[in-house]
Amino acid sequence: MSPAKALRRALSRAADVLWDLALVGQSVQIDMRDQDGVVGGLGQDTLIVLLDGPEGAIGLAEIDRQVLTGLVEVQTIQQVTTMPVEDRPLSPTDAAMVAPLIDNALERFAAYLDQNPLRLQVEGYRFGAMMEDARGVGLLLDAPAYRAFRVELDLALGRRRGVVTLILPDRPQRQAQAEAQQGRPGPHEDAMLRVPVRLDCALARLVIPLSQAERLRPGDLLPLPSPAAAEAELRSARGEVVARGRLGQMHGMRALRITWPAAQAGATPGAARAAQAALPQPAATRSFDAGSDAGFDGGDDFGIDQADMDDIDAAAEPAIDFAADAVAFDMGEFDSELGGEDAFAAEAGGGAGNDIGGEEAFAADMDFDFSKL
Repeated sequence: MSPAKALRRALSRAADVLWDLALVGQSVQIDMRDQDGVVGGLGQDTLIVLLDGPEGAIGLAEIDRQVLTGLVEVQTIQQVTTMPVEDRPLSPTDAAMVAPLIDNALERFAAYLDQNPLRLQVEGYRFGAMMEDARGVGLLLDAPAYRAFRVELDLALGRRRGVVTLILPDRPQRQAQAEAQQGRPGPHEDAMLRVPVRLDCALARLVIPLSQAERLRPGDLLPLPSPAAAEAELRSARGEVVARGRLGQMHGMRALRITWPAAQAGATPGAARAAQAALPQPAATRSFDAGSDAGFDGGDDFGIDQADMDDIDAAAEPAIDFAADAVAFDMGEFDSELGGEDAFAAEAGGGAGNDIGGEEAFAADMDFDFSKL
């Protein structure tokens, strides 16, 4: 949006929101002035307001009598009249009556220039104080150049017409600093990007008898249940669920499509933890960790009848037809194809033309946590 259009819209919108006043900007003139040009351009019978800017910058707002009278009328008698302007000395009360319009319009003016480089020159200014006359203004000006925005205004469908002028210092160094800092990494960004992060992938949760777990050896194959493709989880080192995934294939290799929780996108650490806690958790199951035996004295039966455990015979269990539970899914470019438990075990076990090595590539140390029983 151009500066002229942004200023007209800012003034009109501010007057409408504040007092339901129809204020229309007819034309906008923008020019550059030096200090003498600023002082010489100020009228003798206008309201001059000092604007406080960022980093001690000083700007000016000049409102003529017609606009000032219209703003006072709409706030006192709720309408703009066509009565002649009263010839009286201006007071700080007059300045206070126009302060809401100045602050609201300046804030909107900067917001409307969101993609305009001029925004850095106009943002951050607010109503300051009333100036008695133009002579005092010359003592406060310290910038070598100023940018003046002169707007012709129409109030209440032409009942009053006047001019408002905004005069803001030109600060090229602020523009240069902003351009130099654009795209510059933060002071700790490089170090933080090199911090190692551990993520564990849990493909499934298996429930097996303790006697069968004790017989497990490196290289043993564990068939994955059919819902494994929908239950894959990425967990942090503390066990918190970071994301969920879906198992498939990509370029002939096993791959995992990760789905990040929408609530965690751009969230703060506290909000991310709250979002993680809200994730649906799988049904509680017992897990075993042989390496974590703290507090385990071997005498606890974990609430399981030993007689029932003796009757368990893994070999006598009915055979599971994994092929009957085979699942096929297509995720577009992901090109995933899950062939069931047998297919996964065959690939992990090593077959002709398999992308993954033999059983050694799939085998891993098995950790069981007895303390969580």
